[in-house]
Amino acid sequence: MDRYKTLLIVQTAVPREFAGFKHGDDYEWWVSEKKTLEFLCELPLPSMLDAVAVTVGPGRFTSTRVGVGYVLGLAFSRKLPVFPINVFDVIDQGQEGWYLIMSRKGEYYASFRREGRELARKVLSDVPDDTVRVVDNDHPLEVTELEGFIKRAEVPLRSWRELEVLYMKEVAEEYKLWT
Repeated sequence: MDRYKTLLIVQTAVPREFAGFKHGDDYEWWVSEKKTLEFLCELPLPSMLDAVAVTVGPGRFTSTRVGVGYVLGLAFSRKLPVFPINVFDVIDQGQEGWYLIMSRKGEYYASFRREGRELARKVLSDVPDDTVRVVDNDHPLEVTELEGFIKRAEVPLRSWRELEVLYMKEVAEEYKLWT
């Protein structure tokens, strides 16, 4: 993603919603203290954006939907390429084990990962012993984790239509876990 001068990044899927801009090697972040849509609508968008990135889940359904919808509208209206970001890919620390994202009713979306790849996904009610990272209100996603992911990621460039499809696939995957 380094080839884009100005990249908007929106993270609304997990606790501590934030958004920001990557200008070259520098980042500028805003942390939400409002409702998701109010927060996003108040971002000081530069006139020139080269691309946008957004977390597509797993995580909180409504906030993720608002973030993805905002990015879809922006990407469509400005004809910008988009980068969908899976939260499990961001929090993957390269260690084998479970990566957990707080879900509803005290449960967790869980991804068992090895060598940067997901081997299993399920919903868990307890934290396993071989848990590497938990994302919840007490352990929110940090901007430094997202910065590190963006620096090392080879995320394919997508159209806004492809983002819509990838987001719906993530929603379908989460839905299967709950049924």
